[in-house]
Amino acid sequence: MRRTKKKVKRLRRKSEGQTNVNKRLEGYKRGFEEGYKQGLQAGNNSFDSFFEGTSIIVPSDNEVESVKRCIESIVNYTDLSYEIIVVDNNSSDGIENYLKHLNGMVRYRILPQNQGLAGALNRGLMMAKGTTILLLSSNVVCTDNWLHNMLNCLQSNSNIGMVGAVTNGMNGGQRYDFDHTSMESMHEFATINNVSDPARWSFSEYLSPKCLLFSRHLLEKVGFLDEGCLIGPFVEEDYFIRVKLQGLSLVCAGDAFVHFASGDERLPSSEEEAENQQGLLYFTRKWNNPYELLYSSAKDQDHSTDRSGVLTAMGWDGPRLGETAFYPQAIAVKGLTEKVYWIEDGMRRAIKGNWRGPVIPLPQIDLWQWTIGPALNEEEAQLKLNLVHGDGQHSILHGTVCVIADGGMYYMESGMKRAIVSRFAAEAWILNERLRITLSDSELLAVPDGLPIIGPVNLRQAL
Repeated sequence: MRRTKKKVKRLRRKSEGQTNVNKRLEGYKRGFEEGYKQGLQAGNNSFDSFFEGTSIIVPSDNEVESVKRCIESIVNYTDLSYEIIVVDNNSSDGIENYLKHLNGMVRYRILPQNQGLAGALNRGLMMAKGTTILLLSSNVVCTDNWLHNMLNCLQSNSNIGMVGAVTNGMNGGQRYDFDHTSMESMHEFATINNVSDPARWSFSEYLSPKCLLFSRHLLEKVGFLDEGCLIGPFVEEDYFIRVKLQGLSLVCAGDAFVHFASGDERLPSSEEEAENQQGLLYFTRKWNNPYELLYSSAKDQDHSTDRSGVLTAMGWDGPRLGETAFYPQAIAVKGLTEKVYWIEDGMRRAIKGNWRGPVIPLPQIDLWQWTIGPALNEEEAQLKLNLVHGDGQHSILHGTVCVIADGGMYYMESGMKRAIVSRFAAEAWILNERLRITLSDSELLAVPDGLPIIGPVNLRQAL
């Protein structure tokens, strides 16, 4: 029987094979680009939406092993809704490779250069999508009920601004010293300690940023950390002052224990020492005497309780005003774009035309605190800047600065005098270049007091 000859496939020429490869690559590229566009559009559409849960922000600076341990403890001991955000300060310890292999379990950002603790935390705040936010040191090991009890405390009273945990690695009322021979015995202690108990919540003048919880509402009111402070403790102290100005309290939750597994102790480098001195100088220039500002009107209050700030001390009983209540008006500002706004009467009004006057850049989160008003043209804004507007007897005062004998300054705004807390604040808002007036002691005393004016934050990056 004659065998049938098999058909032999004709070998494709090399050029044909390369053409097919190129077509597949082109198809992949088109699909990737289309998928990227759709993902970008979906992200833009959901940018302003948040989930009912907690964004846990973990900053990192060459401490990959600590980050691993911290993430594992969050996963093992947190049964509430949360997301983990790691922001790394351009480390060289392989952390990016580790985070990539978590298959999307952790959102992360590797900064192109070291932005310091405040810079890393601010980037995390920009990325956060939870209705509550928690700043967490990578050296913290989470325990049973840790987040549950902190949330209970935060949500128990609208006058509570921030809540801190207790641990072996903090100072003051947040420090818990105990002997444990292993991580197992530590967790046994934590389970016993972390039984929800409001009787163990206490007011505090200061909280450690190693484990610090607050609401998104507070972030929207107070804004970002001031990166001009560079490093702690000035970063957190600056923020606590701003929280207290809103009439909000700091509370330590004694029923929320977490373990602090400190790394190798070392002396600060000369560069870190220099940053510490720069941070201290910046903080001092910005605030002058913040504690007099916070407590001068509350001297008669019981010192065993937390004094809740300027708004409360002045008898304010309305809604929290936000940090912009402590910013001057009759000024021009801008956010991320080049659009300039005129700020007055609690509104931001877009200036049409080529604005040539001074303009102060602000974080976008601050701009959103002012309601949008009708636009005005460049000429109208310039007239306002030239202080030719006003209402009757207050027209001379509005937008001017009064300097008193001891060098202190008041900004005159809508018939009120507003103390400028420091020369730094005056320079930051360019109020030192405003028209100055002289008032006698009796004339100045007759002008009603408004809220003091503080300096804006220094934000060196955008998302």
